[in-house]
Amino acid sequence: MRRRHAGKSRTIIIVALLLVAACVAPVLWNYPKLYARVLEDRRFPALSRYALEPVPEVALVGSSMMFRIYEGYFSTPLRNAAIGGGSPLTGLAIIASYPKLPRVIVVETNILSRPIDAALVKNFGNNDAEPFAWFWPYRVAISWVYYWLKYKSESDNIANLPRQPPSIYDIKASLDETEAEYANPAFDAPMAQNAATLQRLVAELESRGGRIYFVELPYPGNLGQSRYAVTARTLAHNAFPDRSKWPDIDYHLPELRWVDASHMDERSAIIVAREIDGFLGRVTTQPQVMPGVSVVGNGSPGR
Repeated sequence: MRRRHAGKSRTIIIVALLLVAACVAPVLWNYPKLYARVLEDRRFPALSRYALEPVPEVALVGSSMMFRIYEGYFSTPLRNAAIGGGSPLTGLAIIASYPKLPRVIVVETNILSRPIDAALVKNFGNNDAEPFAWFWPYRVAISWVYYWLKYKSESDNIANLPRQPPSIYDIKASLDETEAEYANPAFDAPMAQNAATLQRLVAELESRGGRIYFVELPYPGNLGQSRYAVTARTLAHNAFPDRSKWPDIDYHLPELRWVDASHMDERSAIIVAREIDGFLGRVTTQPQVMPGVSVVGNGSPGR
């Protein structure tokens, strides 16, 4: 009996080792390409989480101006798919590639000069030609571990920073440089093209039941009156003239401070997030107007 039991145990161990080898061998064989895939996930963790996790009820898209208003600042559960150095068009294209949509999508319209980043859409959109689709469970596990290690609660900052007086930053050099850049008429044509692309993407998403809203985040100094800002504002409002799509948000501008010409400090980002949060709380309690479409509703996450 002992020999039979020992033989059975050896068989189980051998089978287990073979199964482990079968799982590990493809990873080791394709390690350079898979490492690059994981590295891309780490470069764009919000996009990676959007691709790997259930579809959120609310999504934000935009540039680094929106990206810096971190998810942890909101009480509304959401995914901030804004891209540092990127465009709202890329975030919308990624969202549109999936069969299910967030219930509400908020688009930051400040930066309209950047086109869709096709590489990011390919990497994080719904790509049937994904060469390593079998690696998806590994990516999910790696992403979850990374998020668990890196995530910190923002509750203390949310509670305390708005109570403190605004900080003072010397951003004159950054403002002067950006004002000169924003006076360049070369941005006009790309912004017009991208506004048309934005209009097409929004029409597609709305036809599938998505509810799209637009916000223009505040600028420091006089940048809000620059040629670039006025052109982006005019194009966006001409493309989407429905006033109900533009929530009236009080950003408490005198309280806000920027660390450079584009990015608010943490205290200011929390103040802005709080005001956007109030709007999101109102619209997410409204009933879904198009039943039966592929949109994530209350308590119904999915991919």
